[in-house]
Amino acid sequence: MSDEECVRVIAATNTRVPTGDCYDILAFSENNPSLKFKDRTTDSTDLKEVFAKFDSSQPISTEILSRTRYLCAKYLGGAWNRIRRDQFRLKAITGGMSNLLFLVELASEVESLGSEARQALLRIQCQTDLDQLLTESVVFTLLSERCLGPKLLGVFPGGRFEQFIPSRPLQCREISKPAIGRIIAPMMARVHTLDVPITKEPEVLNCARGWLAKFRQTAGGARPIDIRCTAARVPAHSYPASITCDQLEEELNFVEDFLIKSKSPVVFSHNDLQEGNILLFADYHLADDGSIRSQSGEDVTIDPLVLIDFEYCSYNYRGFDLGNHFCEYGIDYNCDEPPYYKIYGEMFNVTEQRRNFCKAYRDEVYRMRDSGENPHFPSDLVTGDRQKDLDRLVTESTLFMAVSNIYWSCWALLNAEDAVIQFDYSSYARDRLALYYQQKASLQKFMDSQ
Repeated sequence: MSDEECVRVIAATNTRVPTGDCYDILAFSENNPSLKFKDRTTDSTDLKEVFAKFDSSQPISTEILSRTRYLCAKYLGGAWNRIRRDQFRLKAITGGMSNLLFLVELASEVESLGSEARQALLRIQCQTDLDQLLTESVVFTLLSERCLGPKLLGVFPGGRFEQFIPSRPLQCREISKPAIGRIIAPMMARVHTLDVPITKEPEVLNCARGWLAKFRQTAGGARPIDIRCTAARVPAHSYPASITCDQLEEELNFVEDFLIKSKSPVVFSHNDLQEGNILLFADYHLADDGSIRSQSGEDVTIDPLVLIDFEYCSYNYRGFDLGNHFCEYGIDYNCDEPPYYKIYGEMFNVTEQRRNFCKAYRDEVYRMRDSGENPHFPSDLVTGDRQKDLDRLVTESTLFMAVSNIYWSCWALLNAEDAVIQFDYSSYARDRLALYYQQKASLQKFMDSQ
């Protein structure tokens, strides 16, 4: 991984001499690696608070290094059980909006004792929805076993260790490129045909209402939500100046009516297929013409991309996964300055790219249906009329962009009340609310036509 892909690479410092403060036991453990370190707590909230203190401009704190070493020893085992604090590296990785991500790596002079991983991705989870965390853990394990995602190396309260894949996340301007879309679309289709052992009811409104209910209990939820655009360019007459939580609830009821009339098939969905959750393997690069090429010059014979972070996955309306992905064509999270995102409004209207994506999606669905390789293949994904299916996918995905906007606005309103990640959730919530109101008329027009 290059330095550009990480916040900063900082080697661990030498072993610390006990100072008589509350970390004496940590120092003792680090200087005596044969003795087990008794973790003070395994509480997930505590872990989040500890790792949220990571500052890329400063040396890594003793607290973070000590906790990292303990987690590695306990869940990765092997050589990790014997290392000192100066025998591994910790790198903070950019890209997570709901998690804190780090790469842990044994120093080159440390010999492996067995098959333990020499490097791993450490994921500290920041969300507190226990049901969603359980679902995501089940799905991650299933995808890992089916070789559809990174391997699971260890799981603990508040996070997990994953296989580290040498790669880089795609950028916002890349995911809409035709060559990229022709790869992502079939991958999404394959995800949509998975049979996953979780509730088969669509969860999009349950999640949004759950976030809104929690937001109501905060100080921010007691006040009207002033809507003002920060990065979005939406005419002020397209949205109200402010709304209350009750009015936002009414909008969710309106969306519920649309969902019923949409008749979009319910499938297993990623629900968050944005730039940072699509990795390009390090063996490949994006050429100037937008195509993906092997670094060795050989033909690309396997998928050079992998989908990650199924944190918000659930059974959901197919149109949501498609429409949400198309929203991400115009939202760039790779920004170092407030509000830490950009919105490119013109990318919400790239109809040709979206149609080509839907065509590649449709073709993969037909291929899987005709091959008979999936005994659990959903029967309602295609009709047998390819043109009709394509037109339906295009319409469905376009309409569901509005649903994506109100969904993530509810998420961001809640996250703004207790943020540990450097991101302006408050502005993001209001930008996406403005986009929802701008697109709401298309939902009403569709429902009136039914």
